[in-house]
Amino acid sequence: MILFVSVINLEVSEVWFPINENLRHLIMVYGLRSDKQLSGNVSLSISIKSPGKAEFSDEVKQNLPKSNYSIIFYEGAVGWDSVEVFTKIKGKGINLESKSSIPNFGKVKTSSLILAYNISENDSSALFKRGDLFIRPCFNCVFWGEMFYYLEVLTDSQFTVIGAVFGEDKPILRLSPRTFNSSSVVYSKIPIWDLKDGKYRLVVEVISPKENEKVTLEKEFFVSMYGDDIASFIDYIASPKEKSEFERITSLEGKLKFLKEFWERRGLEYYMEFRERVRYADSAFSRKTLRGRYTDMGRIYIKRGKPDEISRVDIGIQDKPYIRWFYYSGGGYNYIFGDPVGTGEYILIKTNDPEEARFVRPTNVPSLDINRETYWGW
Repeated sequence: MILFVSVINLEVSEVWFPINENLRHLIMVYGLRSDKQLSGNVSLSISIKSPGKAEFSDEVKQNLPKSNYSIIFYEGAVGWDSVEVFTKIKGKGINLESKSSIPNFGKVKTSSLILAYNISENDSSALFKRGDLFIRPCFNCVFWGEMFYYLEVLTDSQFTVIGAVFGEDKPILRLSPRTFNSSSVVYSKIPIWDLKDGKYRLVVEVISPKENEKVTLEKEFFVSMYGDDIASFIDYIASPKEKSEFERITSLEGKLKFLKEFWERRGLEYYMEFRERVRYADSAFSRKTLRGRYTDMGRIYIKRGKPDEISRVDIGIQDKPYIRWFYYSGGGYNYIFGDPVGTGEYILIKTNDPEEARFVRPTNVPSLDINRETYWGW
């Protein structure tokens, strides 16, 4: 008898923001990647220890949606001294442990260094809002082209921020120094178009001459043109064998390697065309709670491209309209979409495409909520 054991990879990130000179807001982010779908209730037991202070313990429960990847958050307040966080996560088929060390600070205190896909003043679905800024962060990060970094500094003294991107042990991209007179928010966009695929580190230093202190923060990230949620959206074009293989991979490096080989087999021109189709589907067919790529019209557009002919027919006053897409090439397929309840969402009601006749609509698809990032490197 062959026993198949699920492999679960636990990835832990620590995020903190200043509350005041005595406290900081700590957010623990636990990412669970599995080669099999996880679901059901899990319990998270957490123990926080600081030198000279009583140990703090807590337990929370969370219901995981059915998925190969889930995120669990824990939030609390801790001081600015060194902190150790011990965590146990238990559930059906899940028994994980982790230990995190949170650094101590002197007179110059900072938030953790946050890498982000976007920082703006208008993004209500972003995970963090700090003042007037909305931050769409990553935790284990994959970027292509550009990225943002964010930092809060709490001090009464003048300070300077310097930084550099390192490949291996060598700085390959330096940030322009910036000087501030007192407590400030520091954020910037970093162009990384010239960086080759691989792993890098962003190192940022906050230097206060008056306090004779230097705070050094760093964060690892990946660069890959195959690292966003379009590159990983292979649902409609991958073979069952390829889908199964991709789902079994639990490491970020492994997934990037798979996607690089997957798309290189199909060619760069096909990949870029695919990206444009997914972008259009999300733009044209998204609903309030569902991205356009998961709708029937979005699926057909991604697979077949722009229809050669589109016609709209209204049949009588009481009957609902339908839309017909026809493709002259590629099999001469036509697709008829109807709006049965008048909501503006057109579903596929008839087609001569045998592949669509075998298609089974997923019962659980990602929604447009704050936990769904622009990129799949969480």
